[in-house]
Amino acid sequence: MKNTIDINSTQALTAACGNGVSGVMIFALLPMLLGVSADHLDLTELQAGMLASAYFSSYALVTAVSIFWLRRYNWRSMTFVSIAIMAVSLAAIVLIESYQTTLLSLLFCGIGAAVLHTLGYAIISDRREKDRDFAIKLVPEQVVPAALLILLSLYFPEYLNFNTLFLCLLGILGCHMFLARGVPSGIRSIQQQAKPALSNGISLGLIAMFISFTGFAGLWAFLERIARNGGMDIVLTGQLISIGLISSAVGPAIAAFIADKYGRSLPLIISTLMAILPLILFINVTPGRYAMVMAVLPTAWFFANVYFCSVISEHDQSGRMIGLIPFSLACGALVGPGLFGWVIDGYGYVASYGLCAILFAIGTALILFLNQSKPVTNNV
Repeated sequence: MKNTIDINSTQALTAACGNGVSGVMIFALLPMLLGVSADHLDLTELQAGMLASAYFSSYALVTAVSIFWLRRYNWRSMTFVSIAIMAVSLAAIVLIESYQTTLLSLLFCGIGAAVLHTLGYAIISDRREKDRDFAIKLVPEQVVPAALLILLSLYFPEYLNFNTLFLCLLGILGCHMFLARGVPSGIRSIQQQAKPALSNGISLGLIAMFISFTGFAGLWAFLERIARNGGMDIVLTGQLISIGLISSAVGPAIAAFIADKYGRSLPLIISTLMAILPLILFINVTPGRYAMVMAVLPTAWFFANVYFCSVISEHDQSGRMIGLIPFSLACGALVGPGLFGWVIDGYGYVASYGLCAILFAIGTALILFLNQSKPVTNNV
């Protein structure tokens, strides 16, 4: 049956949000998923690390080649196939309960999640109100995993285990099936298509995104260590990190309200300063200071992320390069923790905070420069 979904409809926006949630939920909950898997399957740290590597490797590969498949196949068909791949993989993890099965299943989950996340970005990129809609899409991507983690850790801690966590992910995919009917086809005619080209503008935007997320991912990976360094116990740390998960959704919600009323440069500058300044509070960590950082820094970074996406999308004349945003985020997630670990081991925690501030500033400076330049129109 022919897909007649209007790309600018609420139905399409809701479907993009569904794709976004399913595309990021494993990444958002990966620390918990690795923890329960290690406990349940009696894994070594190396084996737990291999689970993450399997997921990220397939995810990065699929997003890296997205320019070849993004406009070639029907988006709705790809969405349903990707949901099915992830659902079968997660069901296998729960039913078979072995390290080899979990490793292989997370490899396939990375494929499905990469397609869904890329399609979520592509749908928004084709819509008229990019700034507002990128912001709206980011909100449930943060809220749904945060709500699941908070619900289990605070109210049902006895169910925070291997089977329940993976079954919850299956439940999210089940809900997504109903929203996926709103995904538009995404296929352009030959006359509409521009040749995919990694222009200087798009390259600069992706590099800016990679640099900024490297800083955020590196810091996020060591939040528990930072809290322990300040003498906080694991229960309190988990509660305070939950604040960060919630505030990650606040930034995009504010951006959705502001949109482009004040342009992009001013919101980017203000949000970057708001992300950098709280890092000073980490120098002498206390529960109160830690809570303040968790409330402000994720809000500011995800607020700025909305405008990063909009600027990159504006320079993507072919409509295919937008799929490289998830690739740049995946690369940041791979590089950040290792880089920060090296800095902490060699120079201490304070140096890592300085590195984080520098990466935030460089990423924003590059995207501000790109925002001032006009997109180059491809000749079709």
